[in-house]
Amino acid sequence: MKQVSVLTKPDPRFLSITAHDLRGSVGVLDGAMRELTRGIAPSDPESAKLVQMMSRSSQRLLLLGDRLSALAKLMDGSELELQEGVDLSGLVKEAAQRAFAAHARRNLKLVVDAPQLTLTVHAQTFAGAVAEMTGLFCGYCQAELRVLVTSDAEVVRVRFQSDNPSENAHRSLRDRTGTTQANAGLTFAESVLTRHRGSLEVSEADGSNAALTFVLAR
Repeated sequence: MKQVSVLTKPDPRFLSITAHDLRGSVGVLDGAMRELTRGIAPSDPESAKLVQMMSRSSQRLLLLGDRLSALAKLMDGSELELQEGVDLSGLVKEAAQRAFAAHARRNLKLVVDAPQLTLTVHAQTFAGAVAEMTGLFCGYCQAELRVLVTSDAEVVRVRFQSDNPSENAHRSLRDRTGTTQANAGLTFAESVLTRHRGSLEVSEADGSNAALTFVLAR
């Protein structure tokens, strides 16, 4: 009888180590780039554009390292260790701004409205979900991307809102069948919310702006 090899699932620690090595290498390259470009005159538009492209690329690689590390946490069979009293407003602002700096087109504006609020979350994976959705929505927006945090007695909502009401934006948010960047980001965010006993809500295509909301129990 022919033997069949059974492949085991990859060890999450391998992803963690890979993420650590990636962030370390990119950090060195980013520092070297800053030194090499220090003398470039801001008045030179072509050089300034090149510096901006290099900076965005290094930021995207750093975010990729964060994603790998967060994926390792999600792949681990144990429960996430949720931290009490996390500064959710600060976490959302920092994660959104980092992803925006890496993904935003020129002249696109980011507005983050996150009143002071603390919540029990796993900071690393939740920040990763915020970054994923910010990067995704940068591709939908025409002039302004809004990230809004609201709460009531029962739930906290983190809403990502595009100023583009096109059907293409709505379709991209609803489609979970393709192997697209949008689908991968949504699947990641939904996995994070599931581990937080939360949910992900996508706005319906009613002619209004495309939007997606994280819903978390207080």
